Amino acid sequence: MVDFTQQAFNGDSLSLEREVSVTSNNNRVILDSKELNASSGPFNLCCGEAYARFSELKRQKVHPAKMTKERDAVESCSADVYKGMQSNCVTQFEAVISCLSDNPKEWAKCAVLRRELDVCAVKNKLGEIAKLG
Repeated sequence: MVDFTQQAFNGDSLSLEREVSVTSNNNRVILDSKELNASSGPFNLCCGEAYARFSELKRQKVHPAKMTKERDAVESCSADVYKGMQSNCVTQFEAVISCLSDNPKEWAKCAVLRRELDVCAVKNKLGEIAKLG
């Protein structure tokens, strides 16, 4: 697997030649702003390759009609991660939502809880991490 996130951090241009495999574009969830905010860390950690590919195409100003596979990959991975958090990390996820709601202007107070959710998502091999072995 190509590490697009590492390429981006190194300032390298991303290789977009590889096909994106999406099992189902019906794998969608609708999140409210609190859920989306709480999920942002695990989404970035567990869907980094899909996010990097999509972001690079946007940076290159590729027409949205030509980004369907990449958009579906982001949606599918994000949905898988969200469903995995609901199955394996619900306590941590709800704690982050609660903390962010209680501290709308002081999100730094939630850093420890966010990290616990991130760790749970990685330990449970959600999203693309499941492909690593």
